Amino acid sequence: MAIPEAAQRSEAVGLDEALQRVRAHGGRLTAAKRTLLVGLHDEPDRITAADLVERHPGIDPATIYRALHQFESAGVIEHAHLGHGPAVYRWVRERSVPAVCEVCGGVTDLPRRELHGLAQRLREGYGLELALGHFALTVRCARCLDDGARRPAARG
Repeated sequence: MAIPEAAQRSEAVGLDEALQRVRAHGGRLTAAKRTLLVGLHDEPDRITAADLVERHPGIDPATIYRALHQFESAGVIEHAHLGHGPAVYRWVRERSVPAVCEVCGGVTDLPRRELHGLAQRLREGYGLELALGHFALTVRCARCLDDGARRPAARG
């Protein structure tokens, strides 16, 4: 799913602004949507749609998936794929790029500005536009490097 350009440019969004944006991108703000928005706003980590379904048994799963799509279109949440698992969602704070350790699975958020030089070199040297944030970068964290951890066996 492509993220709308307006959502890509969004920076940190407060709860009140999020409520306004969601209204502007789909009309009614139901009690279920409000509950989900508040929960996502207060969630310090990334969360899967399945986790939301489990946390909110009174909200139909289809409503949760539609709301996530609407919230992302409004630019108040973002999702990423951290390897082979399901998409994870989080509130838009500082725009960052997740980097997942291929050994331990730990996630480090890199400020996008750290990758601007690479993005510029790819654009100028190869005519490629680096799409940051939708998929995680695969890395090895300092702990796994210090432990001399080996690359995990190929899946397959």
